[in-house]
Amino acid sequence: MVLRTFRVRTSNHVGVLARVLGILAEHGASIGDLRTVFMGPLSRVRDIEIGFADADSIEPAIRAIEATGEAHVLEVRDEVLDLHVGGKLVIRARHPIATEADLRRVYTPGVGEVARRIAAEPELADHYTMRASTVAIVSDGTAILGLGNLGPLAALPILEGKAAILAELVDVSCVPLAAGAVPTGDLVQAIATLAHGFGLVLLEDIAAPRCFEVEAGLRAAGIPVFHDDQHGTAAVVLAAVIGAAGLAGLDLARCRVGCVGLGAAGTAIARALMDYLGRPVFGADLDPAAIERFRASGGEPSDLAAIMATCDLVVATTGRPGLIEPAMVRRGQVILALSNPVPEIERDAAMAAGAALATDGRATNNMLAFPGLCRGGLDAGVREFVPAIFRAAAEAIVQSAPRGQLLPPPLDRTVHRRVARAVARAAIDAGVATREVPPDYMLEGR
Repeated sequence: MVLRTFRVRTSNHVGVLARVLGILAEHGASIGDLRTVFMGPLSRVRDIEIGFADADSIEPAIRAIEATGEAHVLEVRDEVLDLHVGGKLVIRARHPIATEADLRRVYTPGVGEVARRIAAEPELADHYTMRASTVAIVSDGTAILGLGNLGPLAALPILEGKAAILAELVDVSCVPLAAGAVPTGDLVQAIATLAHGFGLVLLEDIAAPRCFEVEAGLRAAGIPVFHDDQHGTAAVVLAAVIGAAGLAGLDLARCRVGCVGLGAAGTAIARALMDYLGRPVFGADLDPAAIERFRASGGEPSDLAAIMATCDLVVATTGRPGLIEPAMVRRGQVILALSNPVPEIERDAAMAAGAALATDGRATNNMLAFPGLCRGGLDAGVREFVPAIFRAAAEAIVQSAPRGQLLPPPLDRTVHRRVARAVARAAIDAGVATREVPPDYMLEGR
């Protein structure tokens, strides 16, 4: 999705703005906010936020607007790039350093006493430093969004964005770490060496199968870690599956579930579904190695045609637009076609073909999971993210969805607090928490 803001001057006649918006729609644009900048007796100027499928559609849309004779595009702005200038994060001191006395307390010589105490009792680092509330977000840039291997520097704006979300929604501090092109073992060792300064590690945009190996290596080293593209996505999709089944009147305990696409996200989704359902799900992928990983996890290998013909609920994460043809859809089927920016089948096409419910990746934002996973994980001092934690996060998301909606809005802070409480409670129940939480932590409305 390419985002732009058009500043458009229109003549003050009925229907001109509607004609402009119609032209944009004809060129595949998705309309966002409209803001009036100027109102005069003869004309009006408005800023129109627009999303295009690709940049090639922008110039034809401008020419078509100009051709009306009653509208003129004054300016095209890329406000996304403008927002990222200078980065999105800063680190600030929590206490003022205005006098010599302040300096002695914050730094030397006063800090020496804190260092000696931590050396004698390492667990005091959680009390006297930012460690217990800080996450390392690590990427090598090999699987950036839907763009592929763009490298570690290109990963930085994504890491900064995720850090900004965590700071804003759940008051978690983050340090983005962009890792260079090194062997997997070296990457694991580097992260493990740096992990002493963080409460947990969040992996981001690392391609399969390397992401599985990095995660496994860090787990073996005793580092609390989860991979958002796997586990955060799987928690949200599990919530969407539970919600979709309820809205469509399906009994999850009885229906057949299929996963099409078994990369990092697809494999984690399949595992989460099997953990929740307590039985195998069917899976399809063109990569034999992915199929073997799926089989080793307890899945039942299949193919696209068989899954579409026999499964009541289908989750697709292939990255292949238009893979599912309308003729493949069975009446009453639930289809979650989650590839971005273009799904395996458009929602309207799936519904027209007889699906009971269909959705795409835009409606299943993993931002619903990772803030609460980080906040609750830090609060409980999670030493290992086990399946019960991700299942608890998914169930908390489902419980937060407004009546009649598949999922709750991702900017609702009460959702993230509820997920955090569920994560902390699951960690304590599973015996993987290292920190007690106060009794009122678990209270709704906290």
